[in-house]
Formats: sequence, C-alpha cells, structure tokens
Amino acid sequence: MRFGIMASHQYPPGDDLRRHLDDLFGTVELAAELGYDSVWTINHFQSNLATPQPISMLASLIPRSGDMLLGTGILLLPMFHPVHVAEEFATLDHLSGGRVILGVGAGYRENEFAAFGVDPETRFRRFDESLRLIRALWSGAPVTHDGEFYPQVDATIGIPPLTPGGPPIWIGAGGKKAVRRAARLGDAWYAPGNSPSRRFLPEHLAVYNEALAEYGRDPATVARPVGVELYCAPSTEQAVAEALPHARREYSTYAEYPALRWQRDRFDELVRNTLLLGSPEFLVERISALRDLGFDHLIFRPGWLGMPTEKLRASLRLFATEVIPAFRTTT
Repeated sequence: MRFGIMASHQYPPGDDLRRHLDDLFGTVELAAELGYDSVWTINHFQSNLATPQPISMLASLIPRSGDMLLGTGILLLPMFHPVHVAEEFATLDHLSGGRVILGVGAGYRENEFAAFGVDPETRFRRFDESLRLIRALWSGAPVTHDGEFYPQVDATIGIPPLTPGGPPIWIGAGGKKAVRRAARLGDAWYAPGNSPSRRFLPEHLAVYNEALAEYGRDPATVARPVGVELYCAPSTEQAVAEALPHARREYSTYAEYPALRWQRDRFDELVRNTLLLGSPEFLVERISALRDLGFDHLIFRPGWLGMPTEKLRASLRLFATEVIPAFRTTT
C-alpha cells in the first residue's frame, strides 16, 4: 500500500505566505526522507483562503520531493483550456522525470464558474471533451477535433510528454454518474473518503467496478487511491485534542460555500465516520478496513488551518515509523 500527503497550501488571508511556503517545502522534504510515496496540490480560484495555484506549486515541489509521485488533487478541469493542460503536464512530466499524475475534477463552487464565464450546466461536457483532447494531444500525432468547446485543426503540442501516452489521469468524483465517468475516461477513481456516510465508499466502489467491467477494463489493474483526513499521535485522546480544533476551523471555512454547508451541520458525523484522528493502533485498524475494500494508495491532509508545523511533522514521523510498516509487510 502507498501513502501520500496533500500539500495543503491554503492559508488565512493576510498571513505571511513566504513563511507558510517555507514550512510546506520543509514538510515535503521531510515526507520524502520518511518514505512517503506521493504529494498532491490543491486548486481553487477566488477562494476565501489564500491558495497558491497547483501547477506552479507542482513545479516548485519537483526538486524537493525525492522520488515521490506528484499530482494535482485536484485540477478544476472546466476552468482550463485542455491545450494549456496538455502542454503544462507534458512539461511537468519532463521536469519530474515521469513522476507526475494529472488529477482532475469538474468543480462545484459557483463563484469559480462565474469567474471564468463557464456555465455550470456544461461542466461535465467540457470535462469529457477536455480529457479526450488532452489524451489525443499527448499521443504526439496531429489532432483534428470537431468539439463543442475546443475545436482543433491539425494540432500538436510543443513538447510530447516523457511518459508514452502521457501521465496517468486520476478523476475525483463523488456522484455515481461521475464515478462511472472516472471508469470510462480515467486511469483511476480518486475516491473522496470524507463522506459522513459509512455506506458511501462500498456503494460507490461497486458502481466503479461494475463500470470498469462494462468498459472492458480489468478492475485488478487500476490504481485505487482514496483521500482522507488523518492525524497521528501516541494516543487517540491526544490526536483528537491536538487536531480537532484545527480541522473544525478549516471545515467551517469550507462550509461558507453553499455546496459545502452540510459539512458544518454534520461535522460530528465526519469526526466519527471519516476523520482519522488517533493512535498508531487506531489508524492501522481504520486503514486496514480501507485496504480490505481494495484501496491501495492512501492520500491524507496532514494538518489544518493554524496547526503548528512541529505538531504536523511529529504526526508524519510517528505515522511513518509506527503505521506505514504494518502495510509495507503485508502487500
């Protein structure tokens, strides 16, 4: 089983961004030294948090990430032109030596669609067309594409990717139709593990597996990433005491957006069912359940708004020494 971290580059407006980024870069370097497998960047526009943009962040993390995979978790694809994405990720593929993953989603925040003049009703059609065009451009062959949004005539990109066919594409999706889309268009479904319902992951995994079979793909050959919230301390009581106030603050900030208001109202359910705050023994038990569902790449946010860097790093160290080995020896 693999383990990765979100480079959670979201900060209170007005904070010293340079200091935050220096802390983040040090944390990523530590994660590489500790043997973590991947690091992921975040994408939002006109956010209520100061959020550096993900492509620039990925480029800055390449020399700091050892041999870790690097990806976007996730890129809001309808806000980008697919030619731009194809060119940028072909470049990142070369700069990283083939370590990049393009993680994409369709978006949900109304203000972001408005900022780019994108009708939210078109986002899934844009999403589908963009992925088809990106893959075609990554082939290296001239592309003529009679699309609804992004027509191209005899088009090629300036640099073909280092990875034949281009970097893997992971699709973040929460609805069942979107999960089927991930099976049809992506190399993996990047599953959100923060639903308050314990039924969400098993039910949506079943949809995903059925769709893979329908589209002629072997379910045993696809990556199985899941994103969670996680904090490790010597005891579960200590983990909850140290992490919960910061997690609550961050989720309250997200809940300012209409689509996420439920997170404020159901935060206690999130804590009980999905926030992995606990001792190494507690985390081994909870992660074992995810592994038993079939997930093979756990990606987690290691800290939340206002959490001291030294506590975040102590959690990463303890997790690396006391939890990860339990899964390295059994897979």
